[in-house]
Amino acid sequence: MKRPMSITAAPFLPRLSGADGSSVQPAIPSTLIDINELSRRLRVAKGTLYNWVYLRRIPFVKAGRCVRFDYQKVLETLRQYPIIDTSASGRRII
Repeated sequence: MKRPMSITAAPFLPRLSGADGSSVQPAIPSTLIDINELSRRLRVAKGTLYNWVYLRRIPFVKAGRCVRFDYQKVLETLRQYPIIDTSASGRRII
């Protein structure tokens, strides 16, 4: 029977060497969420999120065809962009 692998022993995470030569694992990011959950939390259409990924406007992690997001990093990044107001006349005001 195959034993489950712990997160600290994950072979896909690169090993870094510390100042004293010891092996150090990189910090594991906080919980990653999928595009459906991010769309629900931000109240933004999935198509818009895919467009932001294409434009590299928001940080993402891609494994194969799966796109995942760190919610806190996405929020930090979106605070840097201006808000676009389309409510008045349908025109974009930046």
